[in-house]
Amino acid sequence: MRKQKLILIGMGLAALLFSRPVFAQKFLERQGHWTVGGGLGITEDPTLYGIQANVNYYITDEISVSPLLQYAFKDKDHIFGVAGMVKYNAVLSGSKVVRPYGEVGIGFVQFQDEHLFNGDQKTTYLFPVGGGMEFKLNDNLSLDGNLLFNISEEIYVGLFLGVNYLF
Repeated sequence: MRKQKLILIGMGLAALLFSRPVFAQKFLERQGHWTVGGGLGITEDPTLYGIQANVNYYITDEISVSPLLQYAFKDKDHIFGVAGMVKYNAVLSGSKVVRPYGEVGIGFVQFQDEHLFNGDQKTTYLFPVGGGMEFKLNDNLSLDGNLLFNISEEIYVGLFLGVNYLF
C-alpha cells in the first residue's frame, strides 16, 4: 500500500515536470510570488522514508517564508513535523539556472518509533536547519535537492529530492 502511494506521488511529480508552464515568470525574479514544493527522501537515525511539502511566499527575490511539513515512515514507525521556515535563496551573478539556499525554522515534531523514547509516542520542539540547491528546469519549475538537520530531543537528518513550482 505504501509503495503504491509513493508511486502515485512520483507520477504526480513527473506530470509537473513535463507540464507546460501556466504563467511565464523568470526563475530569478520571485518577489511577491508563491512556490509550492515537495520532495521524497530518507532520514538517518532512525532510517525512515520521508516526504516533505512546503509553500513559500517570496518577500524579496531572495527571502521567503513558509510552513514546512515533514512525514517519515517505515512499517509502524513514523515521525511527523511541522515548522515555520525562513529561507534565503542566493541569486548568483554568474548563473541563471542554479540557486543555492539556506533555511531555518521552528516548530514541533511527533515521534512514534519503537527505538526512540522506549517506544512511546512523544511530541517535542523542532528546529530544522539546512540548505540545498534549486536547478531551473523551465520558467516555473525547478528541481530541488536539500539536506535538513532536524534538531529536537532526538536529532535526525533528512536528505530530500523534489520539485518546486512557481506561481
